[in-house]
Amino acid sequence: MGITVIGITHPGQVGALPDGTNVLVLADDGTFAEEFLDTDFGAHQLVVRAFGRGSAFFGVADKARELGADRILFGGAHDTAASFTTGEDPVLVLGVRPPGGPIACNAAFLEWLDRWPRPARAYHGDVDHWLAENALREGLRVELVSWLMEPSVPMRRKLTA
Repeated sequence: MGITVIGITHPGQVGALPDGTNVLVLADDGTFAEEFLDTDFGAHQLVVRAFGRGSAFFGVADKARELGADRILFGGAHDTAASFTTGEDPVLVLGVRPPGGPIACNAAFLEWLDRWPRPARAYHGDVDHWLAENALREGLRVELVSWLMEPSVPMRRKLTA
């Protein structure tokens, strides 16, 4: 596995890191930047400015494209979501856990992400719906993964257009 970009909005979201080269990207309004950069998480660490969930996701996604990442894990690194983001076919994984669970995707999906205009609503809390709408319209694979209490016990359902 090549580069995995793990996007977080708080240093407390850093968990076990997957194998390979990991880049942690903190996307926030500057509140936690100093704490994040002063802590050694055993990975490369970057900060992007963001205001809201969608803004944070797009900041992380844009940085992942710049770095040539193989996949993005946003909102925490979960083994189940990560396992779906391998391969060359575009895939989007959405974690179902209000107010918005983890988002994961591979490099092939990031190429599609660049093609879609980003409306204002996607920069706020509606990024999950916006991603799913666009992916399904294009016939791309979308996986919903929900965790009961432990991420090690997943339930999954494949969405089709």
